[in-house]
Amino acid sequence: MSKRPLSVVWPALLCGLTLSACAPTLNLGNVIDTTSPSRAGPLLVGQTWALSGQLADVSVSKTLAVPRLVEVQNGKGTLSVADQARDVQLPSGDYQYVSYTNNDQLKKTRFLWNVAAAGGGVDQYECLVLSNESLPLTGVLSVQRQNDATVQRGTCSATPTDPPKAPTTP
Repeated sequence: MSKRPLSVVWPALLCGLTLSACAPTLNLGNVIDTTSPSRAGPLLVGQTWALSGQLADVSVSKTLAVPRLVEVQNGKGTLSVADQARDVQLPSGDYQYVSYTNNDQLKKTRFLWNVAAAGGGVDQYECLVLSNESLPLTGVLSVQRQNDATVQRGTCSATPTDPPKAPTTP
């Protein structure tokens, strides 16, 4: 083994010790947490929400799922903006959308779904909640019937029916 003078070895050791200073730093705030479900306001991935409401003398009920949450304008929703735009072009009774908006002026939860109407067409229901501080969430229920400019309004409530189970640790 050849001996090198300390003047040659020292810079190599120093470089090795300080190399991590040159590497990109790991921001722990950006680490993705895969052990817990994604959350946006009162919404939690894996939940289902039971909605009930009253429009004049008609009772309305629906269960909506939160299978995923993706970034949308000012918050998170179950469908991307591209998916929403596509579904507007092809309205169907299968459309469901849950979102939470979180900006300085407004924090709201929105439950939106379509129902195939008798005689064809699609009716769009929305339960809009502006106060997310206690359960059940309460808000305004509205229905827009296809080819009808009139919007009927009433009240609605939303309650999570099956919160996801906490992850187990080995």
